[in-house]
Amino acid sequence: MYRSLAKWRRVLATAASFTVFGVGGFLLATTVFPLLLLAIRNPERRQAAAQGLVCRSFGGFVLLLRWMDVASVEVRGAERLSAASGAVIIANHPTLLDVVIILAMMKRCQCVVKQSLLRNPFLGGVVRATGYIRNGEDAENVIHEAARQLRSGASIVIFPEGTRTAPRQVLGPLQRGAANIAIEAGAPLIPVVVRCNHDTLKKGSKWYDVPASRIDYVLEVGTPLVFGGENDNEQPRPLRARALTGVINNYFMDRLSA
Repeated sequence: MYRSLAKWRRVLATAASFTVFGVGGFLLATTVFPLLLLAIRNPERRQAAAQGLVCRSFGGFVLLLRWMDVASVEVRGAERLSAASGAVIIANHPTLLDVVIILAMMKRCQCVVKQSLLRNPFLGGVVRATGYIRNGEDAENVIHEAARQLRSGASIVIFPEGTRTAPRQVLGPLQRGAANIAIEAGAPLIPVVVRCNHDTLKKGSKWYDVPASRIDYVLEVGTPLVFGGENDNEQPRPLRARALTGVINNYFMDRLSA
């Protein structure tokens, strides 16, 4: 009976947390960001300010998860995220909250997001105000825009898997977008290994399918990956990106399989 009550308490706490998340996104898009439009005329400065607000809002949401005992979050090497500038942040993607936790550790960050988020009533306005890069049909446009942002000093969070890891998989197949962007911009790759002790919020699971015990996240932020081939201009970028994607895959597999 105790486990049943604990589970229902966590279901209600999770529902309350996601309600706060959705309402918060809607309020940012309908009140705060329009005020930024009036206060900051320069589009790039305005988007940078909006990105900073999102990071701080996500930091507040992580504190809420801790306070409601829905989840605990431990980040090892968090200073590497907070100090990142002009870097590609790459992470495995086991759960729905990975990007929230990573951005919560940063002062400001650009993201590559799905085009479908523009139609989301709670997050569409956030995507527009922040100028997040939409992963549309033209991959080269995404690569060049991301490289431009990196050269301006913005860091970018990318999940090389492109979607959440499938159930019973350690790591899904990696796409080459992150490698192509890093090579095009000459930007460092900072890896973040995400571990979670439960299957909740993973691909195919329902938000209310929560465990009776707390969800514990552990993130390990590594040093920038070393790969000499990205500077070999005699080789075409697709070949270098393939090799670098292999390096990324080995890095995550070695640590997630340990």
